[in-house]
Amino acid sequence: MVAFETLLLGIIFGRPPIRLMVAPPVATVEVRLDGTQIAVLRGPPWMTEYDFGRTPMPHELVAVGFNASGRQVGRATQWLNFGRQKAGVSVLLERDAKTGQPVMATVAWKAMNQAEPQAVTATLDGATLAVPDPRRIPLPRTDPAQPHLLSVEVVFPEDLRDRADLAFGGDVIESAESELTAVPVVLPPKQKELDLRELKGVFAVDGATREPIAVETSRAEVAVVVEKTAWDRMWNLKSEWRPPFGPPTLKPDRDRFYVVSTVAQQVRGSEDTASLFPMSYPRSLSWLDHYGALRQLTYAVVAPQEQTVANAVAVAGAEVAAHNHRRAVVVLLGDSAPTYPGIDPRLYDGSTLEVAAVRGYLAALDVPLFVWSVAGGAGGPLTADWGPAEDVSTRGKLRKAVKKVKAALEAQRIVWFSGRHLPQRITLDTAATPLRLAR
Repeated sequence: MVAFETLLLGIIFGRPPIRLMVAPPVATVEVRLDGTQIAVLRGPPWMTEYDFGRTPMPHELVAVGFNASGRQVGRATQWLNFGRQKAGVSVLLERDAKTGQPVMATVAWKAMNQAEPQAVTATLDGATLAVPDPRRIPLPRTDPAQPHLLSVEVVFPEDLRDRADLAFGGDVIESAESELTAVPVVLPPKQKELDLRELKGVFAVDGATREPIAVETSRAEVAVVVEKTAWDRMWNLKSEWRPPFGPPTLKPDRDRFYVVSTVAQQVRGSEDTASLFPMSYPRSLSWLDHYGALRQLTYAVVAPQEQTVANAVAVAGAEVAAHNHRRAVVVLLGDSAPTYPGIDPRLYDGSTLEVAAVRGYLAALDVPLFVWSVAGGAGGPLTADWGPAEDVSTRGKLRKAVKKVKAALEAQRIVWFSGRHLPQRITLDTAATPLRLAR
């Protein structure tokens, strides 16, 4: 009855349009952001705009449909800036005006690479449906007294995919979701284990005590954002080892890291442009203290302002947070000796996000940030923007910095809560526990 036509993927800020798909008996749609009403729509075009500002933060965007008498008859939810989502799918049920029987599923989709789907499949109660038109899928007659589950999956190139599930009939509401929220915490020094019983009464969501349902160690993931002048400098540093070419074979529970470029690839769609930051293959975390492992990406010849360090760090934070494992982001800078003579190093970053805003975003996602400088202790303008940096200008200093990151990861544990919650609304009573949130 109500679904999002606009699927907001990636890091969302500024003033994007928000379009909805609406079917009878919906007469009015209320749009809410984090529980606060931001718009009321009373007819076509079912569209509004909202200014998310210049600071990306996790958000819950909800559209609630009401019939002419004011009764709620539909609801749709999008989670923004919550973590990596490179593809999205939305489904709206259309019903026969007389019988109320669902007769059609209208499908909307979007992929970060702006590609068209390779395949659209649908099932109803496990039975495969014919898809003559991937945007409008006809539905067979069903028993309205029984609950039914409609699932639609859209597959894009590069193995991007997403799936939407709708439950209808019987007494169920028209949505089906079973979601969890992962929160990383840090153990106090010398503590190696964490029991669920130690967490009783110490967490709250929106001020109300909430008990976690599980604790696990999980694997560790580190995203290393390599600024271009740092990458240039590393070619002059000795590295006796280089990672093997091609995708590695890593066990699912193996700690890993990957390198993130600061120069985005612009992919233009029909309405907007996506900025995709290239990432290397994941490698074993044990290789992080090799300069060769940090040079996995090849930088194109670009003007200095074409790199966007702050934007890349925000994307890296969302990437590691989305996997729900122990996590960290490292930004590697090297701006004390400009690669481009006569150009102010401050121009080496054409980011549309402020460093302070990105730091706040990573803190909201519970992602620790480590700042390294391959330029040595002198640093430079970019280093000053990011704050105190760890000197990694020699192999010995790099090893020391890596040990600090590994120690921080070893102290993390993942605490699970039922339901999906905005991470910045989950608080920990530090007066009742020596634990702290991973930030």
